Amino acid sequence: MKLPVVPGCSPCQIRARLLATQYSNSAFHGAALDRKHIASELKRFLNDVELVHGISKAEIATHGVYFSHETSTHASPAASCAGNEVAALRSAFGDDLLSKLLILNTKGFTGHPMGVSFEDVAAVEVLMRQIVPPMPNYKEKDDYLGDIKISKGGAYACRYALRFAAGFGSQVAFALYASSQHEE
Repeated sequence: MKLPVVPGCSPCQIRARLLATQYSNSAFHGAALDRKHIASELKRFLNDVELVHGISKAEIATHGVYFSHETSTHASPAASCAGNEVAALRSAFGDDLLSKLLILNTKGFTGHPMGVSFEDVAAVEVLMRQIVPPMPNYKEKDDYLGDIKISKGGAYACRYALRFAAGFGSQVAFALYASSQHEE
């Protein structure tokens, strides 16, 4: 897509774009994420992405990064938002594809309130620069979350950034960004 040239401005080049979004609310619980709701909504989102854009779960897992809502730590097996998010990912992608998907999160750098909007900017920057940040403060594997591919930071070739955000009441939002190299 060629944009018009505006006098006094240099031409703009699209390097990343927002392909799809989805928001829903189950009103399940005031303070916890419901893993079944997250899983069903993520599956619905990924199915819609494949239907509309022809991008499969395998393509996203193999050539994408996942910006998680949680920092891959949990309070306990009985009350774990991170555990619920990883279980939803496992349900939507399956173990084989999930093992390929790079998981990262920036809230350890910014704190939870800033991380909610900052991660959309970070997702676009990752696609443009092909460099991922490390998962901040991640020091040891959490066996409860199973085998997941946590970002250690550095160069990482990717075409997609899948973003997940959540809020009280089991509100969930998904966004899929694509680099300009992606051709529909």
